[in-house]
Amino acid sequence: MQKSIKFYSRSTAFPSGKLYERMKRKQLLIAGGSGLIGTALQEAALGAGWDVMLLSRKAGKERIAWDPLNGSIDIKEPMEFDAIVNLAGASIASTRWTNKRKKEIIDSRINSSQTLQAYLTKGLLATKVYVGASGIGIYGDRGSDRVDEDTLIPAVDDWMINTVVAWEASHKRIKTLGIRTVILRIGIVLSTKGGALREILRTAPFGILGYFGNGHQIWPWIHVDDLISIIMQALDDPQMRETYLVATPHPVSVKEFTKAVSKQFSFPRLLIPVPGLFLSILLGEMKSILFQSCNAFPSRLIKEGFQFRFPTIEEALKDLIRK
Repeated sequence: MQKSIKFYSRSTAFPSGKLYERMKRKQLLIAGGSGLIGTALQEAALGAGWDVMLLSRKAGKERIAWDPLNGSIDIKEPMEFDAIVNLAGASIASTRWTNKRKKEIIDSRINSSQTLQAYLTKGLLATKVYVGASGIGIYGDRGSDRVDEDTLIPAVDDWMINTVVAWEASHKRIKTLGIRTVILRIGIVLSTKGGALREILRTAPFGILGYFGNGHQIWPWIHVDDLISIIMQALDDPQMRETYLVATPHPVSVKEFTKAVSKQFSFPRLLIPVPGLFLSILLGEMKSILFQSCNAFPSRLIKEGFQFRFPTIEEALKDLIRK
């Protein structure tokens, strides 16, 4: 792994020699860099010749301490980055949605964006591009109706929709500072290192795989490598601005997804429906994210010529499960 360089304030004497060569490399700051997406992004960026710093609860090597709940970042001198990627936010699917947990989910997203905005406004941070994570939960339950970036977001009393709307609004405030801003509405990220696929695979050693309800609900998904490619492109491409739906152009139903997982094994697994009533008891209100249907299509990525390495569920699962 490459070592991060020392960051210099604007008042620091201009360096020379090998240090200058290292300072010519692009600088990336990641908020929420310890999760599934952040870890993969850090690895890809380092491999592409970037120097990477993380905003973290604790200071350390290649880390800057911050406390977004209190709106603070532990920097005293101005710091410049070529790009900032904000992936920060409490996990939506890790525990039941109590009122306290709901507040943590939304506050962790809004506070992180507001903290970055404040430090960018004060000039203690500077960047050329800001990339903010969002989610397909903004569309709600749409059945089989196709949605994309131009689909109107319903003004309804839905906690998840309203949470993501507020999340995106906090990202958009960065744009008012004259910074190129990209917002990525990310679908279900497929990886064996975390997320939905790893959870589904937990019962595979026992010869069974479960799907939720009747399995007709549509899941928009994306291979983690394609997601990282899109983020890296957003960092470098000055034409990428505003909102992108980040999912494969070939979403599948939950039952089709589970069947495709089963086919990756030498001996296919038995597919078992998990009743909605059982999940209601187990998960409470959080059950809704498993049963909502979102037939999402990445219109802007397709129009702009992005080439998915894993456009179909079969290609994605073959790469992930058989590695």
